[in-house]
Amino acid sequence: MLRASLARARRAAVAVTAALALCAFDWIGKIELDAAGLASDDATARAAAVRRLARYDIAFTRDHLLAALRDPSVAVRTEAARILAQRRVLAAVPTVIGWLSEPDPAVKRAAAQILGDLGDDRAVAPLVRALADPNPQVRHDVVVALGTIGTPSVVVPLLGRLEDDKADVRRAAVDQLASLGDRRAVIPLVGAFADASADVRVAAVRAVGRLGDRAAVPALVRLFRDPNPRVRAEAVDALGNLEAVDAADILISELRRGALKRDFRERVAFALGKLGRAGDARAVTVLVETLADPRLRAAATEALRVAGRAAVPALVRHLDGELAGDPASAVALLRDAADPAATDALVRELGRGRVSRGLVLDALGAAGDRRALVPVLTLLDDADPAVRRQAMRALRPLLDAPAADVLIGAMDDDDPEVRSLAAEYLGILASRAAVPRLARAVRDGHPLRLRYAAAEALGRIGDARAVPALVDALRAGPSPLRRAAADALAAIADESAVPPLLALVRGDVEADARGHAARALGGVLRDRPRADARAALAPLCASGPVEVSLAAIGALGAMADPAARDTLVAVARTADPERRRAAVAALGALADPAAAPAVRAALRARDDRVAAAAAWALGDLGDVAAVADLAHAAARGGWATAINAAGSVARLARPDDAPHLLRLLHHRDPLVRANAAWGLGRLEAADARAALAVALRRDRSWLVRRAAARALGAIGGADDALAAAADGDDDERVRAAAARARGGERFTPPARTEWRAFAFVQPEGLDAPVRGEPYYVVGGDGLVQALYTDARGEWTAERFPPGDAIVRPRGEAP
Repeated sequence: MLRASLARARRAAVAVTAALALCAFDWIGKIELDAAGLASDDATARAAAVRRLARYDIAFTRDHLLAALRDPSVAVRTEAARILAQRRVLAAVPTVIGWLSEPDPAVKRAAAQILGDLGDDRAVAPLVRALADPNPQVRHDVVVALGTIGTPSVVVPLLGRLEDDKADVRRAAVDQLASLGDRRAVIPLVGAFADASADVRVAAVRAVGRLGDRAAVPALVRLFRDPNPRVRAEAVDALGNLEAVDAADILISELRRGALKRDFRERVAFALGKLGRAGDARAVTVLVETLADPRLRAAATEALRVAGRAAVPALVRHLDGELAGDPASAVALLRDAADPAATDALVRELGRGRVSRGLVLDALGAAGDRRALVPVLTLLDDADPAVRRQAMRALRPLLDAPAADVLIGAMDDDDPEVRSLAAEYLGILASRAAVPRLARAVRDGHPLRLRYAAAEALGRIGDARAVPALVDALRAGPSPLRRAAADALAAIADESAVPPLLALVRGDVEADARGHAARALGGVLRDRPRADARAALAPLCASGPVEVSLAAIGALGAMADPAARDTLVAVARTADPERRRAAVAALGALADPAAAPAVRAALRARDDRVAAAAAWALGDLGDVAAVADLAHAAARGGWATAINAAGSVARLARPDDAPHLLRLLHHRDPLVRANAAWGLGRLEAADARAALAVALRRDRSWLVRRAAARALGAIGGADDALAAAADGDDDERVRAAAARARGGERFTPPARTEWRAFAFVQPEGLDAPVRGEPYYVVGGDGLVQALYTDARGEWTAERFPPGDAIVRPRGEAP
């Protein structure tokens, strides 16, 4: 029997491989047909052929596009060069360098732009020579290209352009020097403070503020006398960015000058907030006192928010009557600072009545200091239900085991929100003493929100005593409660639930109850196959209500029962895309190599939902023989297929497969690029170092930049790129990843040891599932998986990394 099965598997694998080969042959044939247009006598037709070639994988069109760089038409060859630059084909560099010597300024400008996009060091010397071009537009584009390449060797040549006779070129040089972050530029940029152009002066001041050298502080202070208000404003901002505590006195003086325009004083306040963050107590004290001025209160509040926890002592002194200010603003700022050092002052403020108790409670909750637990619990006896609700909301971050008894009592509160929050918190505390009370709350007769919260809490607690109540809730409904009860039963995972769940799966009950019972059964028996469960679930997979089929298929996958393979393979070959993609995902969860041929066949599906499920499942199966097919799917597949195929290539690739990932690093979709960078880091692919450094510096997606930083940390030898990102990236997540990598801390992705069930619902209510919509999920390991919600508005991952996940709709770029 086993020998026959293996023979069938081999025959299926051969068939799939042949089909994919034919598909690749067809694709290459189309490329050759489109490339034939490059031989046309009509330049417009040749340009159209170049644009058509841009749609294909660069690995197959590279030679055609490189040949087009010699086209007699400027439009054709520049179009080809831009495509090659987008794909980082460095073989184009020597030819494009030659264009810098052509007489046509438009060609030289295009060459500069393309060389900047290519980012290759070989272009630096020719571009430096082109800085002497007589055409100012060429010089401008050369300056930008040198800054884009961004190697240390471009700094000195760019400094020379600060003396250019055209203001636009000088301004471009200033901007590029600022982006490079090289402190050698500080003194020359200070010299540009005297530039005849206000635009150049403004840019120079802004650049000095970014470069972080406090040697420029005296020159910035002198700019307070500049006749241009934009220059004066930028000088204030720069002093703040430099955290120039030496300038505190003059900034405080400017803030207090009532004759100045309010918008200027607001900028001064913001700069003082940055000085306060750096530890200047005078700046913080003045800002707290400025809260008393209604005209500047908003600006002082924002400035103190920038100062962060450094402002807490002065805010506490204000609440205790030692400084002027505004109590409500101070409490709001202490809430945002979330500093336990403010707890005692906030508890005292709770009794003063100057500020709404809701705001004070929010601040105590944000601080998360359990010294506030007893004062907050006391308010649960308040006669005002609004106060009790506010106290319950404040309790969340303060929760500790001693609160459980009070919360069990709160389950009898008159206010439904108080009762629901009490149930939720008892689950967070995993209070086994609360199980009987929560089990009663699940039953009919209580508000749906309370029943839902109680079911979720019982799942968190994980006590088998809750099984009968949860099975009753699953049987009786409504649907949102059934979902919560099924999730709770799966989390408890006690086999006492199996008989009643089997009875529901086999019984004459409504489809919604049967579907949730099947889902719960799979969860209870996760990784524990049982023949009776398989026998009950298998007949539901291919027919009947699709929601029930999806639950049954998912349950077989959760059980990881190899004996279910034939059932799932049969479903994976059906025409129904909903069942088909669910079966493909379940085959991936089986971790059975014999399932690979059926999954590879599904990778060729025209339906992006099915092909995407197959692409990810091949990674789950560890099918290293599928890497080439997956790389093809990542380059040419639909939205979700490309992302998931790239994720599987990243997980499966061996060192020889690094070129696949390197090509995908230039894919049009940032989610594909992020997975490619992840895989290059896993391989420690030294050949990818330069491309990853470019991605870290230039990619628009923070997700790609973070993956590139982590990859460079694994590969090593990229300290300059990591230092620049750690100091200057716009996104805190990227800065943190780069700083850790620079410090030698290698990112180790957590193993995919958990399961996750996601329910997608409309914001307006629990009864409105979001069906058939595209989303992507970023797990705690940094890999991106694309998905389409199923007919139930759900998506389940049987192997998922621990930690928080990012879930976003397709249109929301990372």
